[in-house]
Amino acid sequence: MADIPLALNDLNSITEIVARDLLEQWAIDDRFTEDQIDEATKNAVNDTIFVINNFMGLFNEKMLLQSEQSNSNQLII
Repeated sequence: MADIPLALNDLNSITEIVARDLLEQWAIDDRFTEDQIDEATKNAVNDTIFVINNFMGLFNEKMLLQSEQSNSNQLII
């Protein structure tokens, strides 16, 4: 399987940046009021974690499948 070297601190940093950008976009789009900022912040973090975890899981599955296919093709040749 192909491994992508990514330190936990890097993943945390990426998650924080994406969550902050998402919250900013929601503010631009008027998706919450000033009195809802705490809840919106929690939602942005939770949504970001959900999306990143799902993306990484699917990405890893695809990489594993590609690696297995590549290995089986090399055995045939």
